[in-house]
Amino acid sequence: MEDKQPDMEEQISSVQNQLVKHIARLQQKSSERRKSGMFVAEGRREVSMALSSGIRPVHLLLCPDIYLADPAYPLPGIDKQPQPVTTVSRTVYNKLAYRRDAEGVMLVAKQVDLAPEKLSLPESPLLLVIEGVEKPGNLGAILRTADAAGVDALILTDSRTDIYNPNAIRSSLGCLFTVPVARCNNREAIHWLTGPENWEKGPPKIFSAILQISIPYDEADMTGPTALVFGAEDKGLSEAWRAASHQHIRIPMAGRIDSLNLAASAAILTFEAVRQRKYKTTGRNR
Repeated sequence: MEDKQPDMEEQISSVQNQLVKHIARLQQKSSERRKSGMFVAEGRREVSMALSSGIRPVHLLLCPDIYLADPAYPLPGIDKQPQPVTTVSRTVYNKLAYRRDAEGVMLVAKQVDLAPEKLSLPESPLLLVIEGVEKPGNLGAILRTADAAGVDALILTDSRTDIYNPNAIRSSLGCLFTVPVARCNNREAIHWLTGPENWEKGPPKIFSAILQISIPYDEADMTGPTALVFGAEDKGLSEAWRAASHQHIRIPMAGRIDSLNLAASAAILTFEAVRQRKYKTTGRNR
């Protein structure tokens, strides 16, 4: 079924248009995103997932020369609740887009900024905590893992990258909008995770991924409320997280290297936790 034709505003064809300049700054500068509290998502899948997750666009841009409807990624903001769409020329769209001639749709919206205590979590949550993440590509890959594994929330502490960086959004394939993400500093996150008053059935166990004084990951019991904590790509986990952990775990290495990429490590340990929790639920042996 094809999209309904949305209400179109007069097409913008000049790259000197003030809205175009504003969106270009949002795309290019984290300081502009931080100051305005806005972000840009481009691409059919990314915009579809944002709208489906309840993101309300401030601006929705469409390039008729590029855009093609795709039933795999509907645009509910257009399909169900038609709203004005700003159309732009191919020249303007390519001025704004990171991917030239790609998909022809772009969204500008307000950022969602959650504190951990504002998250809505089940009784036995599975949480990922990433300290000091620096690379947008790693963050995007971790978000994809979190979505695929059904992680209940991602907590970013002392983050050194902007989660609304266009590279993070693109590498997440839109999963930034499907995974609840909270941001805070280390002290706030540790206080929240370890405070009995914050949890009806007790705080989650904190498992820190480090090499020193640790056990193989498959020997750790991650069947209950669990927080998997990972350090920055260059520095590893801080002493504060090491001290707050219930258990240090590692991924055994059969080769000559002693560590994996942050996103790869997060994927392995996350799906191990999922495996254990699934088998506990089904009554099968670990």
